[in-house]
Amino acid sequence: MSTPAGHHGRGPLRPLAALLSETDEVLRRGTPAGARVWSTGFPALDTVLTGGLRSGELVLLGGPAGQGKTTLGMQLARNAVAAGGTAVVFSYEHESHTLLERLISMEAAELDPGSEVAGVIDVRRALETADRGESLESVLGALRGGASALAALAGYGDRLQVHASSGVTTTLEQVRDGVSRVTEATGQPPLVLLDYIQKVPVDRPGEDERVAAAAAGFKDLALSAGVPVVAISVADKDALSAGRRLRAKDLRGASALAFEADVVLIVNDKVDIVSREHLLYNLGNIERFRQWSVFSLEKNRHGKAGVELEFAKDFEHGRFHREGQQVSERLIDHRVFVS
Repeated sequence: MSTPAGHHGRGPLRPLAALLSETDEVLRRGTPAGARVWSTGFPALDTVLTGGLRSGELVLLGGPAGQGKTTLGMQLARNAVAAGGTAVVFSYEHESHTLLERLISMEAAELDPGSEVAGVIDVRRALETADRGESLESVLGALRGGASALAALAGYGDRLQVHASSGVTTTLEQVRDGVSRVTEATGQPPLVLLDYIQKVPVDRPGEDERVAAAAAGFKDLALSAGVPVVAISVADKDALSAGRRLRAKDLRGASALAFEADVVLIVNDKVDIVSREHLLYNLGNIERFRQWSVFSLEKNRHGKAGVELEFAKDFEHGRFHREGQQVSERLIDHRVFVS
């Protein structure tokens, strides 16, 4: 019998006694048993995820266009390597230098959060208008926070790999090979960011079939390589109409994605999904809520689901502020107050 797409055998059958013995040996060596955990770098999110992202997990990250899916994904990768781990980014959506501009500004803001450091636009302008023959050190040294950001990036540069992926040629097997090579080169399995899953080329007749095969394949990769795979997903066009809150069911290929994913995290603009009473009687809340995003954990196999967390945006520097909390206001699915 042929093996279903994306589900390859990962090892022989083992009796429970052997598994118990193996776990005992691991613990006696002073090594934690069970899954390896990658902190997200967001304490409130780590708490709900009971520590962070786990090896073997497929994490689905969705949201409307422009709400920070790539921003959050890159911040997860940056936080992983800043904590001493490794990460690999397969970007089907953005050119590598665009991601570098975000990383430079993000790192500057992380290192000196209370100062007016260079934003993403400042970094882009400086790189695009640099004098011929000028070094990167010189260009960034002229920007506030640029020199320290460059030093930090250089410090973990070998542990963060960026792959300019193609929706024509960068297949699941190439992603699998890239993860294997990063693991071999660094000696530790990486957090994997995929931006975005619907662009992965899969030989199937329809989009639902392609997404299903890709989701199954990346779940299998997460298990076999012992890594968390964070897969960004886009929504169906019909779900992007004004006044609607994006949910997991609105993602393209939602049924297959929801089945395979261990964690489903949906990002929405807070002002779009708070209940009418929080806006109608205090118009100042409209501008205040625009500065926040809501992270909705719609599925969470290793913790509590249905949790709504809010984090302040800092899109000027390509990031979210890392300190967040549970949303105290009532949220809705359809906006009844249009600002």
